[in-house]
Amino acid sequence: MQPRHFMSVVLAASLWGTGGVLGTLLAQRDGIPPASIAMWRMLIAGLALSAWLLARRALALRALDRPMAIRILATGSLTAVFEVLYFTGIALAGVGLATLVAIGSAPVWVALWDWWRRGDRPAGRRVLALVLAVAGLVTLLGSSLSVADGAALGVLIALVTGATFAGVTVVNREPVPGLGAARLTALSFAAGGVLLVPVALVLGWGAPSGAASWGLATALGIASTALAYVLYLGGLRTVPPFVATIVSMLEPLVAAILAAIVFSERLGWTGIAGGLALGAAIVLLRPQRDEPESIH
Repeated sequence: MQPRHFMSVVLAASLWGTGGVLGTLLAQRDGIPPASIAMWRMLIAGLALSAWLLARRALALRALDRPMAIRILATGSLTAVFEVLYFTGIALAGVGLATLVAIGSAPVWVALWDWWRRGDRPAGRRVLALVLAVAGLVTLLGSSLSVADGAALGVLIALVTGATFAGVTVVNREPVPGLGAARLTALSFAAGGVLLVPVALVLGWGAPSGAASWGLATALGIASTALAYVLYLGGLRTVPPFVATIVSMLEPLVAAILAAIVFSERLGWTGIAGGLALGAAIVLLRPQRDEPESIH
């Protein structure tokens, strides 16, 4: 596991944390339903990154072969499903509970998959990091945990959401030769965004209105989504999926800090304690000197 790839995953999780604030601001300004926000963030991410690659003559659509196309469609479809399920789980179980179950279950799904398919078991240090991270997540989100009328169904959907995110990570465990992280993100998110158009039409259509709203949507698509996933998928070159999904738990911590700054939400001592536990988990996961560069 290379330090630069580990830091790429850390930065990706941090950028994902900005998406909650940007999405909330966008919903508050224009009343855009969650499904449409998910659609716009994927479409903007995919189209903006594709335009950048096209300007650099690096999109190379004609050079795509079968393995590349399969990886692009798999990543785009899984990510689109993840977005829809995540927002559905939130609507049924609440933000805190859905986030806790979805993000907290992803490393467990990865561990179960690796044990079943490869016979691998995570090292004790990484299991301890998972326990610390989940405990930190519970402490951080504790004040926002509530049991809504559809909580049971929401929790079930959140579990599937976690499995879907684990799927995105496991599918991209090994890179496809010739398909870099930027091109993979550009094409898979453009495809995923198109797949979400009919979903948004059914579940709730909405679009940004005005320059300020489009600015928020652009920031959500480019910084919180395109750049974040380029870093995350690039980091998976040497960062094991189990480690990457634990590091992704930084997302709600960054979101909570930004919410305290932007919306004056109170973080409190429990939130600070949860943040420290998450930070300790990341320190435990950092690359060790005696560790091989790739543990996949």
